[in-house]
Amino acid sequence: MAAVTFDRAQPAEGSPSVRAARRSASLVGILGGLLAAASAEGPVQPSVHAERAARTARAILRGHGVDVRAAGPVPQGPWVVVSNHISYLDPLVVTSVVPCIAIAKGETSSWPLVGPGLRALGVVFVRRGDAHSGAVALRQARRVLRSGVSVLNFPEGTTSDGRSVGPFQRGVFGLAALTGTPLLPVRLAFADARVPWVGGATFTPHYWRLAGVERVTAQVRIGPAIEARRGNDARALARRVRDIVASL
Repeated sequence: MAAVTFDRAQPAEGSPSVRAARRSASLVGILGGLLAAASAEGPVQPSVHAERAARTARAILRGHGVDVRAAGPVPQGPWVVVSNHISYLDPLVVTSVVPCIAIAKGETSSWPLVGPGLRALGVVFVRRGDAHSGAVALRQARRVLRSGVSVLNFPEGTTSDGRSVGPFQRGVFGLAALTGTPLLPVRLAFADARVPWVGGATFTPHYWRLAGVERVTAQVRIGPAIEARRGNDARALARRVRDIVASL
C-alpha cells in the first residue's frame, strides 16, 4: 500500500500550558471564521460542506501538532466510511484523508462554538438510543450519498482505547445496503496513550491536556472497499466490515 503523509504539523513552543492556550485560541479563531463564512453565504451543497470539512480538519490538526499518516488507496466517493472510534480527533483525521460528512452524537450539537461549527460543516447529528433521531439522521445521510458525497460513521457507538474493535451497530450498514453504496473500512491508531477519550473524562479537561502535547501521530489504514447491495443483511454486513477493520 502506498503511504500518504501530510505536511508535518508545527509544534507550538513553550510549556504544555502555553501550547494548550495557543492552540485553543487557534481553534476558536478557525471555528469563528467558519461560522462567519457560513452565515454570509447561506445554504450550500453537501460537496461544498465535505471539501470545507476536509480543509478545516487539516487546519485544526496542523495547528494542534497532529501528523496524519495514511496507508492505502484514497478513492473517490461516494462511500459509507466506517472506522473504529478512539477520540474526538477521529472525525478530523478521517475527514482530512477522505472528504466526507460525518454522523456525530447529538450532544455535541449543544457544545459552545463546536456545535455551531459542526452544523456549518453539514454534520448529521443523532441522539443515541433515540429511534426517531436515528431515522432522521439516516434520511439526511441518504440525501448526502445521493448527492455523490461520502458519509462517515463510527459504528462502535462509543470510544475505546484503540487496542481492539468493538461490535458494530447495524444502522449505517442498512443505509449502505438500501442505497447500494460501497463501504470503506478504516482503522485508526494513535502513537500516544493520552489520545483515547475514555473512562468518563469530560471534553474540556481532556482537550486541554491533549492540546499541551507537543506532537501526536495519527495512523490511518484504509481497507478494501466492500460492496453493499439491496437485500444484504445489515447485521451480517456489520460483522463482516468490523472484522476487516479489526484486521487492518
